Amino acid sequence: MTRPPVRRGGFTLLEILLALSVLSVLLLLLLSSFTGAVRVRETLSSRARGFRQVRLVLDRVGTDLMGAFATTVREESALTLHEDELSGKPAATLAFTAFQLPDGDIGHPPAEVVKIKYFPRIGSDGVSLELHREQSDLPFIENKIASRERPMAEGLRGFRVELYDGSAWVKEWPTAGRPKTALPKKAAVTLVDAHGETYRREIAIPLAGQEGNVTYSGRRRPAGP
Repeated sequence: MTRPPVRRGGFTLLEILLALSVLSVLLLLLLSSFTGAVRVRETLSSRARGFRQVRLVLDRVGTDLMGAFATTVREESALTLHEDELSGKPAATLAFTAFQLPDGDIGHPPAEVVKIKYFPRIGSDGVSLELHREQSDLPFIENKIASRERPMAEGLRGFRVELYDGSAWVKEWPTAGRPKTALPKKAAVTLVDAHGETYRREIAIPLAGQEGNVTYSGRRRPAGP
């Protein structure tokens, strides 16, 4: 009676190839999971940056507009709004005079009255919009100070501003039949981010209707007896 051959320790080539195949599949699964996690993290980070950018812009525009004023004795103090399109996207240009606290910027004198302009430009990618803010300090003096401009947001799909005149929302200002220095009662600022999400904020303009009570210097005229 013959004894069955005794198998020596070790693995056959087939077993090794099978183990390597299983290990390769596991490594691919782990790599896919890691890549997916990185992609999700990058997406969430991009969304967070975009949301933070939009929030900061809306906060700044709102703060500026709350200090907006115009005086009947200085037409250049008037608020203006023009609706346009860039690359098929809504692109408004808003300019107004406002009271503002000094920002402590070295090299520029403190100013309580400034001229502010918000306007879009085509971004570096040639498709999206960049929102810029321009500020002129002490705009009513003869020797005007050079204005400062800086980008506020990038990668936008739209920047729209609407003004409420007491009866309707309009996209151009001043409207027909109103004094050039008239102020709207409210403003609505809308931003469309890179993902197509729309963010809108309404801002009341406290000095609307008081255009005749602001003097040449930009200070309010003291109330009479």
